[in-house]
Amino acid sequence: MTINQKLITRGLALFIPVLFCTKLYAQNNLMKEISIGEIKQQRMGTVLDKIASKGNFYFAYNNKNIPADSMVSVAGYRGTLFSLLDKLLGDSYEFKEVPGYIVLRHAPGRLYITAEVDKEFAIVKGYVNDVSGQKAIAQASVYEKNQLVSTLTNDKGYFELKLKNPTGPLSLSVSKENYRDTALYILPVVNVDSKHNNNKNYKYYPDEGSGNGVEHSRFARFFISSKQLVQGMNLGNFFATSPYQVSLVPGLSTHGMYNSQIIDKVSYNLLGGYTAGINGVEAAGIFNINRKDVKGFQMAGIFNVVGGSLSGFEIAGIYNNVLNDASGMQVAGIGNRTHKFKGMQVAGIANRDQDASGFQMAGLFNSVKDFTGGVQVAGLFNTGQQSSGVQFAGLFNWSTGQTGSQMAGLFNVAKKVKGFQLGFLFNVADSSDHPIGIINFIKNGEKSLAISTDETSFTHLDFRSGGRVMYGLIGAGYKFGDASSKDASSKHVFDIGFGAHIINHPQFSLSSEYVVQIFTKSYQTQSFRLLTGYKLTKLLRLFAGPTFNISGSDPNDDVQIRGWELSKHISNDNITTLSIGITGGLQFVW
Repeated sequence: MTINQKLITRGLALFIPVLFCTKLYAQNNLMKEISIGEIKQQRMGTVLDKIASKGNFYFAYNNKNIPADSMVSVAGYRGTLFSLLDKLLGDSYEFKEVPGYIVLRHAPGRLYITAEVDKEFAIVKGYVNDVSGQKAIAQASVYEKNQLVSTLTNDKGYFELKLKNPTGPLSLSVSKENYRDTALYILPVVNVDSKHNNNKNYKYYPDEGSGNGVEHSRFARFFISSKQLVQGMNLGNFFATSPYQVSLVPGLSTHGMYNSQIIDKVSYNLLGGYTAGINGVEAAGIFNINRKDVKGFQMAGIFNVVGGSLSGFEIAGIYNNVLNDASGMQVAGIGNRTHKFKGMQVAGIANRDQDASGFQMAGLFNSVKDFTGGVQVAGLFNTGQQSSGVQFAGLFNWSTGQTGSQMAGLFNVAKKVKGFQLGFLFNVADSSDHPIGIINFIKNGEKSLAISTDETSFTHLDFRSGGRVMYGLIGAGYKFGDASSKDASSKHVFDIGFGAHIINHPQFSLSSEYVVQIFTKSYQTQSFRLLTGYKLTKLLRLFAGPTFNISGSDPNDDVQIRGWELSKHISNDNITTLSIGITGGLQFVW
């Protein structure tokens, strides 16, 4: 059946406020009969949670507008869920049902929309007013769901909406913060044909944390117009899906300003784009900004900002920022930043996350509050509170809590170390059984100052420090008296080495050590020691043991090797001697 063409141009308008829609177009859950017993002074949020758990759905609402913490009492109830919500919240709220959710929204205001279609220019024009006061409503979002186009009203409530298909039926919707949604249907043709049912796939995405979207990011807001921000506030978390979009900059796209409410499969932004999300591929010459999730591949010449979660591969010339969780791979010329990351992150300068696991590599540093497992590699340093993985850094690793293993060119700092610490200068920890460094400040470890002598007749003063298993050694020695004419070595020696406690009984001990003794530029000895110890008192220990020595000296130096010589190898530029010696002394232990 068709209608006269003149009648088509005038249009047949049906004004249907969403108040009417929501109360009559309630889906299954809102009109279900429920029965609850007497409720005495319970949080409204708790009551809503109990109702939702029984109905196998969720309530979605903003805590700022829904009195979830207020105390309510109900003297038993049997009836529809819609009537109960109306009783609890009052007529200043509207209820929308979407798959899996019932959305509670504070909307005390009412809207009224009038519109007409200009077929010649493919434009629909009209006004949006307040029903009660008939005042013009500015900055209201007017959109056509099927054609995915939208605009905002001006200060007089006037709007013009460019149409893609001016001859088809129109479904205009109006949204404004604190107002009930309103719909206006314009039916130029009554044609019962499924081909005209161009129903887009609309979905509801609940908030995952208050104040955590791109609209609250100062960096992202610099690239988003105020009109687009208002659009997002008005339309909230109802999003459509589309196969593709192309844009020059945010707002200038194939979807216009409605772009921020559409999740695309393919998105191409010549300079930059602002979309609801991606479920496929997105590329931009400069930047991509997404309100919700990105699933798939995303690439930008300068930066990507994702307001939801990332699942896939993201690459940017300078910067990637995901405000919620991310999994997969991130690559950035300067830095990556997420709330929680799982996978692989590579950055030219830094990676910064609240929680992370997997593999991280940065040219300068990685800063992760809780690194729950994997490997961190940084040119300078790694910092955080907890780390159960392995940290590699050119300068240092710094953890204020528990950590796995740490390796750094200079030093490592942690509280409780489950693995080992390898630092060239020093290691610091409350608890670390396997610190490998010259100096180790381990709270539950052992430190000692020892005076000893060996077969070379040097007197040594050495400082040992470490954990319950590994420790470091640094010290110096001096030979008292005149050096013999046959021994041209210096009277001074520098000691540096590492050791391990094999047996650490309260009374007896057995330790092994590797110590390098540097006498002169051309004379040094590497010693492997096996030392037994006996505690005289709580603070004093006697120790002694054999040493296996490998000495290297210049053939021009008249060096006399002490101890029991096992073998000697002479070449043009070096003399290598293997020998056995003995060392012993007294330790002051604390």
